[in-house]
Amino acid sequence: MDELSSRFLTAFNVIEDWLQHTLDAPEGQTFASLLSQTEKLNADVRRHSPELKRLAKLRNLIAHNHSHTKPLAVPTVMSVERIEAIGKQFLSPPMLFTLAAKPVELCQPSDPLGCCVRKMHDGVFSQLPIYDGKKCCGLLTAETIARWLATFFVGDGKGIVDEQSVAEVMQHQEDTVNYTFMPRTATVVEALAMFDRFLHRGKRLEAILISQNGHQTESPLGIVTVYDIPKLNNAING
Repeated sequence: MDELSSRFLTAFNVIEDWLQHTLDAPEGQTFASLLSQTEKLNADVRRHSPELKRLAKLRNLIAHNHSHTKPLAVPTVMSVERIEAIGKQFLSPPMLFTLAAKPVELCQPSDPLGCCVRKMHDGVFSQLPIYDGKKCCGLLTAETIARWLATFFVGDGKGIVDEQSVAEVMQHQEDTVNYTFMPRTATVVEALAMFDRFLHRGKRLEAILISQNGHQTESPLGIVTVYDIPKLNNAING
């Protein structure tokens, strides 16, 4: 067997073994069955499923349909590199935490807005998680601040930024469900799927906060915002 075919079959077998291990499936299940079951549980598998189905047809031609002199198909370099890349991503998926901003700047409901605005300006970001004690209770965004400021256009607004508290400004928030938590073990693909899930519900996910176990009562270890989506896509497509 030629080198490209050997590399292709080795990489394909790695993926098939990984699917079987992920499902703890018994021996003898077809690749199509393993793929169909796993894509319901894993966003990364779901993303690659159409391509893997096409590559499975090529695998069948290489492995099972030889003539007396040579196989009916030989994979291209691109096909080999692609199946190897998919296998590598399944076994070692890019982790969301590695791309998150750290440490996470926080604010409290009682904090003066001026302090928060300065944090946003100095850190060049537009979201601040709000913690009441040890529990996250909201996300202060530049959009919410702008909506709040609009209510003062009738006056001169002098000193209002320093005088108002975060809690008062948050009364002008349009959507209170604009953030979520994910555990430190979350992958980039899972995060992108979360952004999509909010979008399909007609919501905008402003930020994902990363904590040890993904609980709202845990301190944030990192933050990924809607503006990081291009960076997340690059991490899985690059």
